[in-house]
Amino acid sequence: MRKRILVLLKQLRVISQAVFLAAVVYTFIRSLDPFSVVQNPFLRFDPLIFLTNPRSDLFLIASIAGLIALTLVLGRFFCGWVCPMGTLMELSDFIFSFPRKANPAAIHASPKSFLVRFPPALVVLGAVVVSVFTTTSLLPFFHPNVWIVRILSRSVLGLVFLGLVFLSSFFGQRLWCVYICPLGALYGVLSRVSFLRLGIERCSRCGACERCPMQAADFRTRETLAHQCILCFQFERSCPVEGFQYGPVARAGKSTLRASRRAHGSFDPSRREFLVRGAGLLGGAMIGGVVASIGVLSKPGAAKLDRLLFSPGSTVSETTLFRPPGVVDEASFLRRCIRCLHCVQSCPNGIIEATGLEAGFASLFAPHLHFDKNGCDYRCQACQLVCPNQAIPLQTLAQKQLTPIGLAFIEQKKCVVYRDKKPCSVCQEVCPTPEKALVFAKEERMMRSSGPFMLRYPSVVTERCIGCGICQAACPAEQVAITVSRKAQWDSRAGSGRRASMRRATRMLIS
Repeated sequence: MRKRILVLLKQLRVISQAVFLAAVVYTFIRSLDPFSVVQNPFLRFDPLIFLTNPRSDLFLIASIAGLIALTLVLGRFFCGWVCPMGTLMELSDFIFSFPRKANPAAIHASPKSFLVRFPPALVVLGAVVVSVFTTTSLLPFFHPNVWIVRILSRSVLGLVFLGLVFLSSFFGQRLWCVYICPLGALYGVLSRVSFLRLGIERCSRCGACERCPMQAADFRTRETLAHQCILCFQFERSCPVEGFQYGPVARAGKSTLRASRRAHGSFDPSRREFLVRGAGLLGGAMIGGVVASIGVLSKPGAAKLDRLLFSPGSTVSETTLFRPPGVVDEASFLRRCIRCLHCVQSCPNGIIEATGLEAGFASLFAPHLHFDKNGCDYRCQACQLVCPNQAIPLQTLAQKQLTPIGLAFIEQKKCVVYRDKKPCSVCQEVCPTPEKALVFAKEERMMRSSGPFMLRYPSVVTERCIGCGICQAACPAEQVAITVSRKAQWDSRAGSGRRASMRRATRMLIS
């Protein structure tokens, strides 16, 4: 290829990277506005994330199919031209280029290296693909664009990962892309059968190919590794004999075929490579299954699943954690949620936070609600709108306002009305439902120095309460007297007798 063509391709690639990086920053900023939410396209139109929640969305399916079709034609272009993580890795590699050259421990891998030809990313890909069908998905820990969102969120996790990115650039170029990334491994597998490939037609043995950031080009054998080549056109223009050719595999692969015959004689190594890569994927699948099985051994407070992995039928689950509005099936939520933290950042009331290990590995980093300072806004759907794969189901506003998050429960020993005989109606006043879920089930005439007054005892109408937590956040008692809990927890605390008496009182009030 002519140098001017290579220069033009590199310039186009840089422009493409800048545009897509700006797009991911723009969508993240827009996700912070609850009145103008935009979904992250890098998470929505992703083949691995789609597996977590397959749905009959024709536009979504067509977009992902188009991306796969482009990879089958062009090769692993996504990693070099589109991926925000790839752009971040390149920026980091550029910043640390001089320290890396002076680092005696820097990694100088060869295209002949076993870990380059058969990267561990294949094992990671196998583990991720198996685990996405379970409640203990490994995808949130390895997906590159999930980490990009965490970095933009300036979360502790994201900043630690950004530090690791900078540290990796001190030892080598694109180490994440070459050895770890499951999304890159998926596109690499598809690129092995792509129609267009980069090949080496002529070689002066100048060694310029050693500058390849993916270790995909070997001038000694005139071979390019299709599964590692990201079409960066970063060093090809340095070739003094203009020996690189990008075109149909029948043309671009001639030199590679000749090099393979010189190196191996009549033996065709492709079968062995196929077996090794297949073994890597299978090994990863086994690891994913083991990790998923360990993950369902939940700690107290975590999801309790009543079925084994991959079992048919609906899965009933319970948890003491409050999930975002619309989530009614804990197992489905844990399987679909990619822990991108978009909902955490977009919540205008700041009540959504990531879960730690206290709820078990299956719930790690999954969002849950806390009502210490605010409740869930009755007219807000920001978390549902921003979720890229509908792990938080997208409902109509009317549906959202009818779907319970939990159930409010009044502890009479803490309530100033029951305990101190002081008038208070804050919980009833702030209740947002059209028909108040908090009513005064009992009234009592009381006397004080200023004269008589009516003491009203608050009670919860269970059929109306959606567990939004607004009453809990507003409770003025020294020790919060009204708290939201999951229905199963409320049942165990209230007891069947008290619940029946409250229902009778509620029916009397309604009638």
